[in-house]
This record gives sequence, C-alpha cells and structure tokens, in this order.
Amino acid sequence: AAGEQLEYLQDAMDTVYTDNYGESLQDVADAVSLVDRNMKNISPDEIVEATEAALALQDTFEYGVEESTRAAAAIQKNFGGSAKEAFSLIAAGAQNGLDYSGELIDTINEYSSQFAKLGFDADGMFNILQAGADGTAWNLDKVGDAIKEFSIRAIDGSDTTVEAFTSLGYNAEELMATFAAGGEGANDAFFDVLDTLMAVDDQVERDALGVALFGTQWEDLGVEAMEAMANASQAAYDTGDALEQINQVKYNDLDSALQGIGRQIEVALLPAA
Repeated sequence: AAGEQLEYLQDAMDTVYTDNYGESLQDVADAVSLVDRNMKNISPDEIVEATEAALALQDTFEYGVEESTRAAAAIQKNFGGSAKEAFSLIAAGAQNGLDYSGELIDTINEYSSQFAKLGFDADGMFNILQAGADGTAWNLDKVGDAIKEFSIRAIDGSDTTVEAFTSLGYNAEELMATFAAGGEGANDAFFDVLDTLMAVDDQVERDALGVALFGTQWEDLGVEAMEAMANASQAAYDTGDALEQINQVKYNDLDSALQGIGRQIEVALLPAA
C-alpha cells in the first residue's frame, strides 16, 4: 500500500489499537492487512469495524482473522450487505451453537454460493443451518452439502431428477427452469418441493425420492433434520447485537480501560518516537 491507501490503513490501525483490540500494535497491523486483502469490496470506513469484529471473534471463539475475514467476504460476495452484518451473523451463529462440529467457518466458505443459487439470502442460509443443527444433523457440513447436492441435481436434467419431480406431481421441465433462474422463485420452489417430499406417506418412496434429489445427504441427515429444514424460519436471523455483547463481556472492565488509556498515549507518542 502507498499514498492515500497507506494513510487510511495507518489510521485504521491506530484506531483499532487504541480501541483496545489485539495483543500488540503489530498484531493489529497484521489484522488490518488481512481485512484489506481478503475483503476486496470493503470501504475505507468499514476497515475499522471489520478488523475489530475479526479480532473479537478471534478472542472469543478462536477464529483466526484470516479465516473469519474470508467467511465474511464470502457472505458479502454471495448475499451482499455490510461487513459488520456479515461478522454479526458469524458471531450470532457461534453463540447459537452452529459451530458444534467445528465447521461453521468452513461451511460458510464452501456452501454460501450454493445457497445463493437457490435464492437464499444470508439470513435464510443461517436459518437453514440453525434448523439442521437443532435437528439431528451430526455435523454442519452435511447440511451445507445437502443444499449443494440439491442445487446441482435440481437443474441437471438427468432422468433421476426428472422422475423424482414428476413423481412429486411437478412439471419437471418448468420446475428445473425455475431453479435455473434462481432468485426468490427458486427459493419458494425449494421449500415447496421439500414440503411436498416430507408429505409423502410411503416412507420407502419418500426416502428414494429424497436420495434422488439430495443424494446420500438425505440418509446422512435423517428425516428429522430435513423436516426441521423444511420448517426453517423465513424471518431475519436474530443476531441480537452479537458483536456488542462480546465487546461488553470481554473488554468492559477496569483492566481493559487502563490498557486502552495506555494505548492512546502510546499511539500519540508514535510520531515523536
């Protein structure tokens, strides 16, 4: 970095450090660098927010800054929204137990694009992950992989997919075109297909159709988890000011206050040094 870019990165580093994040000035500098590198669409004004959020996640959940910034960037790339919103979703997900199998960050990175293909927004993706986690999914990756398998099979035009859609009472060609178009129509169609599938009375037939559309993930997840996903909330995923809660718990004490004052003095003396 050079010129104006270097100046705002320097300012961001000073602000984050005096706000009492990071182990040292070098630690903060490294974090600012990672945010700037991994989150390409971030504005200069968001550098501070994103870096502080990434460091808070590192202190609280031991997510490396590099991995959390990549996950936040994946959310922004596939669903839009601000960096703060992306980090808030990650923080809330971790607070709500989504990292029970240690795969939250990897799941976001690997499957965000597959959720987006089916017309999900970021809230919808987290609601599905939460539903699967609260159901019988024994690891989070299986939930993401089920969505991936469906997103591929729903538009592949194979005999297996056509037969499954037809057996469920759909016009297979029209339905595949709906999924191929993406957006809200694809999202509505996904839940409609899942509801129809769950309503099949014959368990053997239902499982055969489920495997045809979701692959072996249907069997791996089990009916209870799939039913929970079918009933997943369509409302906004409740982040509940997750980042602010973390800040209040971890950084709001006398030691932190004294350390913050010391850092302000240190940064003020840097030019003289």
